[in-house]
Amino acid sequence: MAENFFTIIFRLGADTQYQRMFKAAFGNSVITEDRILRAMAQFTVYSTSSDSKYDHFKRGEVSFTASEENGYQLYQTKCAACHPEPMFTDYSYRNNGLPVNTELNDYGRMRVTGKSEDSIKFKVPSLRNVNLTENYMHDGRFNTLMQVLNHYSDGIQTSPTLDPLLANKIPLTATEKSDLFAFLKTLSDSTILRNPRFSKPQ
Repeated sequence: MAENFFTIIFRLGADTQYQRMFKAAFGNSVITEDRILRAMAQFTVYSTSSDSKYDHFKRGEVSFTASEENGYQLYQTKCAACHPEPMFTDYSYRNNGLPVNTELNDYGRMRVTGKSEDSIKFKVPSLRNVNLTENYMHDGRFNTLMQVLNHYSDGIQTSPTLDPLLANKIPLTATEKSDLFAFLKTLSDSTILRNPRFSKPQ
């Protein structure tokens, strides 16, 4: 989030609504790093997504369109190695061929481990609700999913830590990209957007 806890605590502490919410959750309105992390952990635990068209399809309740089915087959052959079902992530850290953002100079996992073999490796995100979560990639450099697909088919840059699965890029025709995009949209769970528990505080 390009922030530090000192600034976050200061900003939350200046907001009377957050003071009330911290008091309701923790017994007093003191805002600390530990309490922020506990609140975020609790939020993410409850933020589950299992009501997308994909989920209904897997339960035998609906059928995919021809384009969605073609996209599903493409996903299984070209994407599932890093984004396996049902969570659509393998939770690993990988270099997906993006050049280093010169403004951020973020070298990913290497910043934590200090190991050169972890350079430019970032955690593989889930594809669930991916159509609802722009901007994309670890630094938000892409505005659309089509830009992401274009990166994997044509934009991957070679480096010593590039994931071997991407050494030859991911060949995709325009039609295949359209079908894959149609499938990815089936992973959107609109019910989570309508759940008041996950809406912005009023």
